[in-house]
Amino acid sequence: MRALYLGRFNPPHKGHIYALEYILEQTDIDEIIILIGSGEKAYSLKNPFTGGERLEMLTAIIRKHFNINLFYITAIPDINRNTIWAANVEDLVSSYEVMFTNNPLVQQLFSNLGKKEVRKIPLNNREEFSGKVIRENMIKGEEWKSLVPEIILPLISQFNGVERIKTLSQTDETN
Repeated sequence: MRALYLGRFNPPHKGHIYALEYILEQTDIDEIIILIGSGEKAYSLKNPFTGGERLEMLTAIIRKHFNINLFYITAIPDINRNTIWAANVEDLVSSYEVMFTNNPLVQQLFSNLGKKEVRKIPLNNREEFSGKVIRENMIKGEEWKSLVPEIILPLISQFNGVERIKTLSQTDETN
């Protein structure tokens, strides 16, 4: 059976590896579609990396830690309409039987479609394995490298990721 796993991956972190391992441990799952959400968004504090950069980082992770033949990786743009977003995803991605997500809104939207099973993934150290936490640590100059797979550190450097995120956190506005 094919599973769908959705995230923004800004940046991909060790929690994502844990999630993929968990999904593959399910005896009924033999393939995973990794769907990069907000694929068109970039150069914002919430989405600092481009869809292509996130795709490159995820591909490096999959090649290092998994059998790449079990995966499909693609990006999808936001349509900014929750009422039709899940149906749009269904329309744009390859067929799948089950969606894995811990996002309550995504769970509800896909459950409302009534076509696919929606399953949760046990959380693993969520207070650290979070793109938001990693980006905040980059801004503050605090430790973040141990939270992401080592294989993507050169890519984050190549993309000037830390400098980009620090720049995005600045403003010229006054109170």
